[in-house]
Amino acid sequence: MDKTTAIIGFVQSLFGILIFSTKRPGHLSFVFLTVWMAVIAIFLGASLLPFQVVEYFKPGIFPIMFLIGPLLYFYVSSLAIENFKLKPIQLLHFIPFLLVVIHRSTIQVVPIAGPPELTDNPNYLYNKIYYSFLIVSVVVYWFLGLDLILKHRKKIPLYFSNYSSRNTLNWLILVISLFLVLFIANFSMFFVQNVLELGIIRFTTLSFNLTLFTFIMIYFGMNQSAIYQTEKGQSEVHGQLAHSNSQENKYVGSALNNDQMAELNDAVLIYLNSKKPYLNPDFNLQMMVDDLNVSRHKLSQVINRSQNKNFYKLMNEYRVKEVKEKLANKKYKNLTVLGIAYESGFNSKTTFNRIFKEETGMTPTEYIKTL
Repeated sequence: MDKTTAIIGFVQSLFGILIFSTKRPGHLSFVFLTVWMAVIAIFLGASLLPFQVVEYFKPGIFPIMFLIGPLLYFYVSSLAIENFKLKPIQLLHFIPFLLVVIHRSTIQVVPIAGPPELTDNPNYLYNKIYYSFLIVSVVVYWFLGLDLILKHRKKIPLYFSNYSSRNTLNWLILVISLFLVLFIANFSMFFVQNVLELGIIRFTTLSFNLTLFTFIMIYFGMNQSAIYQTEKGQSEVHGQLAHSNSQENKYVGSALNNDQMAELNDAVLIYLNSKKPYLNPDFNLQMMVDDLNVSRHKLSQVINRSQNKNFYKLMNEYRVKEVKEKLANKKYKNLTVLGIAYESGFNSKTTFNRIFKEETGMTPTEYIKTL
């Protein structure tokens, strides 16, 4: 049964490598997923061999398990951190992997999953140490990944006009939590059996865990695209928006004084009222930056100071205003309230009802009765 599960997981991981290495448009997150799938494919493929890898390759396959935590962290970082790039200092995350490889290359290696009689070998003590550190590694990277997601979620109202499954990363919280539960359960079982030597029946669920985890990551990873749009350089902006008027271009470069802030605030309001970009449920701050040809920092400053609210609240105020106008317009009588909400840029019934009541003090149904 364990061999069958390993075969399924191995094939799945190869499929994942194909999917994420060719997915377009490309993004750094897909690179990490591709490497992740490769690590799992190597581990599961090695478990299917009729011999121990350490017989031919002294470090064995076990050290690559120390890559799972860092790859999880880098994948979360590539989604939750805007313009994330892998810097040389971040390669320090791979030190535990390298240390285990080097150490196992210098000793008489004992297979991690070797038969019980090998536990009498003095070098088996190192396997206990490796596994102890592996458990710590998984827990630490789980906390680091979760912390990144929670910090990202706090920034959503500053950049996005709607909460969605793509930008909240709710699925990733569930996945990394499942990752923690499955792998810690397996590692702890091994720890009790082989480190504490309590004599529990030898049993491992690692192949099943990796197979299940691979399936989940492929399913959700295929549907998760880049969250943040790359901010365009000024030269690119000028090239694409050469037709922009001087009222827009004057905000590029120098810091804003009070008069310029007031003017830019007026420009923002004119833009929102005339273009109505908030009707697009995926509208975000970068789209407004590109349209107005102004730096994101300045635009955020104007919205926060002049409007005294964040981007999310400003966009949804306009959406509520749009809903109210359409509810009073006979042209939209054939639409339900929810249909009008979707037409106005909202992306969920729950969000619409909550925001509408916050803005008007009434539910949509109560408001309709006042018309």
